[in-house]
Formats: sequence, structure tokens, C-alpha cells
Amino acid sequence: MKYFFILFLLGTVVTVNAQKSYLKDLSPAYNPALKPFYHGVASGDPTPEAVILWTKLTPDTDLPALIGWEISKDSLFSTILQQGSATTDESRNWSITVDVTGLEFNTFYFYRFDYQGKKSMVGRTKTAPIGDVQQMKIAVVSCSNFEAGYFNAYAMLAQRTDIDVVLHLGDYIYEYQVGGYGNKKLPRKHIPAREIVALDDYRARYAQYRLDPDLQQVHARFPFINVWDDHEFANDAYIAGAQNHQEKEEGEWSKRKSAARQAYFEWIPVRKRAGDKLYRQFSFGSLADLWMLDERMEGRTKQSESAKDLDFNAESRHMIGTEQFEWLTNGMQQSKARWRILGNQVIMSSLDNSKVFPKNPKFMDMWDGYPAERNRLFHFFESQNMQNIVVVTGDCHTSWVMDLTRAPQDPTQYDKKTGKGVVGIEFTTPSITSANYDEYVKPFLVKIAQRRFTKKGTNPHVRFMDLMHHGYLILTLNQESAQGEWFYMKRINRPNRQEKRGQVYQYSGAK
Repeated sequence: MKYFFILFLLGTVVTVNAQKSYLKDLSPAYNPALKPFYHGVASGDPTPEAVILWTKLTPDTDLPALIGWEISKDSLFSTILQQGSATTDESRNWSITVDVTGLEFNTFYFYRFDYQGKKSMVGRTKTAPIGDVQQMKIAVVSCSNFEAGYFNAYAMLAQRTDIDVVLHLGDYIYEYQVGGYGNKKLPRKHIPAREIVALDDYRARYAQYRLDPDLQQVHARFPFINVWDDHEFANDAYIAGAQNHQEKEEGEWSKRKSAARQAYFEWIPVRKRAGDKLYRQFSFGSLADLWMLDERMEGRTKQSESAKDLDFNAESRHMIGTEQFEWLTNGMQQSKARWRILGNQVIMSSLDNSKVFPKNPKFMDMWDGYPAERNRLFHFFESQNMQNIVVVTGDCHTSWVMDLTRAPQDPTQYDKKTGKGVVGIEFTTPSITSANYDEYVKPFLVKIAQRRFTKKGTNPHVRFMDLMHHGYLILTLNQESAQGEWFYMKRINRPNRQEKRGQVYQYSGAK
């Protein structure tokens, strides 16, 4: 054992000398059994006949590396269905993404990588279904702050046997410095210790996250469909800047944004589109079509200070922008699927927060802060007589069910009992770890806040809310209903494998 430990340390020294200096901080978290694929494997963006495979190499030299891959229908790889190789180097941070095509629909596959005879861990993935699809289960997650707690929700998801795909709605990483945002009592400290700004900073932060064994396991178990939110860049980001970016201290926003984008595509298994656009569509046979929206880097203009701003209602203010808006509405209009699903970063429904936050009755970073574009979108829904829309939302760290309606406080436009004015349902997923209300105030005050959100019809369209628990959402789709089911972790302040089933809500839509 002592001899093995010395060899491992020597190997680590070679690796550090050969690569970037931040690796000396990451190497204590390396599992030597995984060398040189310390960061595991992942798959993403499944279609009926293709899937993206991903891995990251940590080589002992700076030379370009040839990585082999193979895919099989069994975990022992007794029959290799496809195999190939790809070259990577320092310019790509020694990551590779392979778009494997020619696969069978609705089928599980196993995959692995090889470098100089050393194998990666085995990953499992699944292609999308086609034709008459009766049921799907989709896990929905967001907001995984490393410093805020342990990724127990990822661990519990990895144990499930009923998931077809995982939607990650953003805030996959957080950009803050050590102690900037999180639980300071925990030993989980960000790498690098400073706020991330440059390319190597973002690379190091993703590397730290992907050394977490719980995140590794859920990636190895299921294909992901990812989209970014703000913290993959900086807090409250928009095209031209961010709340957490000051050019005097942190340099040009365009350089920081470019670095964040590059690191994202190096680490996340997504299928690139022209211009590195991240919004994209997926189809799951007759059952559902999914549109993953980009509400940060594609069209978003700067947030207003408040609803009193002179240009607050201006048509020129955008959440998703004209091009993405047309792409979305054209696609939804052509869809014949039972359910139209929107992968949405920030809450779309209107919320009156005045009974809880009198100074902030509307949160400007949500769709509430972009009323003109939201009105256009809801008018489109209404003009098409759509009632089968399911919006799944991240960002807010809490759990909500809301009737999707344009004017929830107007009884002439919306009726909770009859469903008048309802075009769909919005389900929000809680955070994996990021702080919710009870991290700031005592639980009894949170319960008071929950009552105030719906007091005297303040938010009549709210069907359910939970402002305290961390976990994930399971969206079960069939021809009869779209069901949201919440699972909450017992704790996140230490590794734990206990969860409880929370609320279950079924939405039937229109037949």
C-alpha cells in the first residue's frame, strides 16, 4: 500500500508539471482507479438514432492524444456495435465529444473510452423513442452549488431505474469565490478559490464538479439534455453583461463570456449548432416535443431596475429575442405531439411577491421583468388554442405548480375552477443544493411566507409550493396526463442516501 501511494504521488507530479497549474488543487480528489479518465464519462442530446458521448483525459504529456471509443448493447461489451477514435489536445482541454449515429431508437447502449490500453468507466445511455409512445419519465434538475452542500440528489437519481433522460436547466456550476455563496461550515471549497473569470478558471471549476462521485454516477447512468442559465457565466447574466461583473475589476465582459462558453462546450455533452447556439428541439414520438430555451446569451437584454422604469414595457426588451421567438413559435405550431414541453430557465408565470417582499413585488430577472415579450408569447398560445403546454423551470431553488395563464390576477381572464384562460402548467424543480428560503430564515417564517404568497387570492394560479426542500422533479408523461412528482433530500450538509416523496400533481390538458 505504501509503495502504491508513492507511485500515485509521482504520477500526480508528472501530470501537474505537464498541464495547467490549477491541477495541483484538483489532484487530491482524483480516484487513482479511474486514471487517466478521472472525470468520468457522460452522454447527451439523444435522438432516435444518435447520441453524444463525452469524456475528459488527464494525460501525462502535453502531446495530442488519440482516444478510442466503443459502444455495445451489453455492459460487458461482448459484441462491439460501433467503435472509433478522436484526437484531442490542450486547446480542447483534452476533452472529446463524439456524435454516434446509426443507432436504434428507444434503446439502451453502453459505452466506454480507451487511451493507451486504459479503459474509462462504463457509461449507459438511451436513444429517444419514435412513433406511438405511451409513457416517458424525465428527471428535471438545476442549481447545483458545490459549496452549498453535497450532491445527494444526484446520487439518488443515479439509483433510479425508471428514467429516460435528465433535463438540466442550468446553474450547473457557480462562479463565486470561496465563501462568496454557499455554506461556509462545509469542507467543500471552490477551486480555484477566486471568482472565475478566465478560461482556465472556468475549466477548473467544471473539473472540480466532475470529480464529484455523485455527479459522475448520474452522468454515467443517463443521457442529459443541458442548457445554461446565468451562473455558468455570472449572476444575472444577459448578452451585454451581468450583475456579478464589473469591467474595472473583472475585465471585458466579452472575453469572460467567450471563456465561459468555450468551457461549457468542452465539459457538457451537447450537440453543437451553427454559431454555437444552445437552444434546440427534441422529439419523443407522438408523446412529446421539447424545446430547450436559451434565456441568457441568445436574446436577453439588461434587466430593469424595477417595473417603474420608463422602458419596462418596451417591445425592444427581450428575454429570448426575435430569432429564437420565431423558432419556438414555428416549431410549436407545427408540433403534433400530445405534449409541448418548454425547458425554461427562469419562472415564466406571473408572480405577485408584494406580500412577502414588499420592496420587490416583481423579480426583474424572471419573465415578470420582460412583460412585452411574455405577452406576445401568451397571445400566441391563446391564438393557437394550445392547452397542452408543460413548462419545466429551474433557477428558483424551490418547488412550484402554477396554472400557465397570461393574467392570473384578472378574474375576467382566468378562472381557477373552470380552467378558463389556462394554456398549460408550469412545474419548477427545487435546487440540488443552492440556497432556498430556510437557509436564510427560520422554518416557521418560511411557512408564513408560503401562506402570504397565496393570501386573499394574491396568486390564485399557484397550485402548490414548497420553499424549503432540495431535490429533483420527475415529470411523467403519458397520453392521459403530465404528472409532476417531487423528491426531497433528508439533508445536504453531509453525504446521505435518504429522500422522501413530496407533492404529486397531474395535469390533463385538452384531449
